[in-house]
Amino acid sequence: MNPVPFYVAATNRRWFNAARRFVGAFAHAAADDPTAQTTMTCDVRAVDASYVRSAIATANQTANHANGQGFVLWEMNAANSSAVSLSIAQVAVSHHDVLQFVAIDRSAGAPLAATPPAATPPVGTWSYQLRLMIQELGVAMIADRPEDLVQVARIVQQRLLLSHDKKVLPLSQSERITSPSAPKVP
Repeated sequence: MNPVPFYVAATNRRWFNAARRFVGAFAHAAADDPTAQTTMTCDVRAVDASYVRSAIATANQTANHANGQGFVLWEMNAANSSAVSLSIAQVAVSHHDVLQFVAIDRSAGAPLAATPPAATPPVGTWSYQLRLMIQELGVAMIADRPEDLVQVARIVQQRLLLSHDKKVLPLSQSERITSPSAPKVP
């Protein structure tokens, strides 16, 4: 079986290198059980943001990886937030089996934080409302720094294990399954 593609649409190599370390071939640091070996792996690839949809479609046609699924990590900053948001929505509609993540780049003139609600802790330079809007697009996680890709790797590994067991479900449903014998949630 071919590795499942993990596309990184970023302007520099910072997020790509982190994805290779935590999600790709060097993912030993993120494994819950370092002695467990699985045959399912991710192939981390850097791709221009404007070519993500065509790369996904090409991979789904030519590879025999797990049920045509894949993963995308989008780098988002103040300059590209509207274009990336549109791309995330397009991928969600056309390739619903692809799990998407957002990496926030705070260096490129990120919007100043608005006053968050009292119960919500500040989230750096990105406003609480902007983060909520990004989450409404259906991304699985928003990463603030490359070290957060350890959590992304765990989500990816869970998804790969579920697909390996022929139980490919949307993330919201797969999170509710606690054991292999649990009934599927409608």
